[in-house]
Amino acid sequence: MSQPPGRPRDASLHAAILDAAREVLMESSYAELSMDGVAARAQVGKKTLYRRWTSKAPLVAEAVLDAYGRGGSFDVPDTGDLGADLQRWLIEHGEFIAEPANAKLIRALVAAAAANSGDTEALYEQLSVPQRSGLVDRVRRAVDSGAVRPDVDPDAIANALMGTLLLQVMSSPVGSDDAAGRYGALVDALLSGVRSA
Repeated sequence: MSQPPGRPRDASLHAAILDAAREVLMESSYAELSMDGVAARAQVGKKTLYRRWTSKAPLVAEAVLDAYGRGGSFDVPDTGDLGADLQRWLIEHGEFIAEPANAKLIRALVAAAAANSGDTEALYEQLSVPQRSGLVDRVRRAVDSGAVRPDVDPDAIANALMGTLLLQVMSSPVGSDDAAGRYGALVDALLSGVRSA
């Protein structure tokens, strides 16, 4: 999020506010979170929050993206086996969102995006684009190597994988004990029609 002109931000205060927003989300929900509640938890005035965020949607978005960026973003491996690489990527993300705290934060991010359409594009850019780019690039390399057909749409495969994770976090997280099987079946189904003969 860009910083408005004026006095430089106090980084420790900013971090404390983001921590407070996450704590409130853990105890309640996006709908129940208020700027007043976050200000009280962070022990700052409401004006301090409103100087940084115009409403709770961008505050929650930054709080969640800050947490997600520290632990929930995984590179797409490139071992030469596209199926194994995509399955590994799915399992890593699936394990991350299987943690109840992480799932709750990601649901709050979805709610923030839905509540404030003006922030939706910025949220997409910050969270989805790096992940999506990694998937698209990995599939393109598989096309270039001849592992999959040249007419394959890498964007469609990336959308299917990311959509699976979003559906999982919005419904019920897949336990780590069955993640490999479920994700393996999904990857097999996706790639069975695109592999080169």
